[in-house]
Amino acid sequence: MIGTRDRDQIILEHLVDSLSCLAATGIRWGSCLIDVGAGGGLPGIPLSVARPDLRVTLLEATEKKVRFLEYVKAELQLGNLEVLHARAEDAGRESRYREAFDLATARALAALPVVLEYCVPLVRTGGKVLAMKGRLQEEELSQGVAAACELGAELSETPAVDYRPQLPQKERRLVVFDKVSATPARFPRRVGLAKKRPLGA
Repeated sequence: MIGTRDRDQIILEHLVDSLSCLAATGIRWGSCLIDVGAGGGLPGIPLSVARPDLRVTLLEATEKKVRFLEYVKAELQLGNLEVLHARAEDAGRESRYREAFDLATARALAALPVVLEYCVPLVRTGGKVLAMKGRLQEEELSQGVAAACELGAELSETPAVDYRPQLPQKERRLVVFDKVSATPARFPRRVGLAKKRPLGA
């Protein structure tokens, strides 16, 4: 699921990387967090282990990955973890999940405008979106800021953080957005449109 079996590389490149958002942003005690496009469970699983006070939902659309996440949850006995098999666009329109979370994370998921259309509708006003990116061009950041405005969010005053956990060859960027108003009902758009016609482009 993560492309390497080297123990040290896994610890540095994936686990430390996943936990870096704890240092970069203050996550309140007892917060509800959704990890969008959870894949192999990063950063959601390390966060749920490190912070058992958090209520973490792993959102994943691929059935094979969902089965893996359920297996890890059972093996680690993570009572604060829920695995949700759904597309982000569908979850963002369900009353149970729409604007229900304090934070949304997305790690190496998609271009910033796409990440925001997936994540912002799931976060309540006053919450945050933590976009964990690799290399981030200024154009993508500008498009992300424009997309956020349409969705009811804005770039946080917390600056985008460059972090390279002892791996100088790996560029990392954590970009934080604040949810400042309710997301318009037309978002998220139907499945596929966020990528086909990204906001802010």
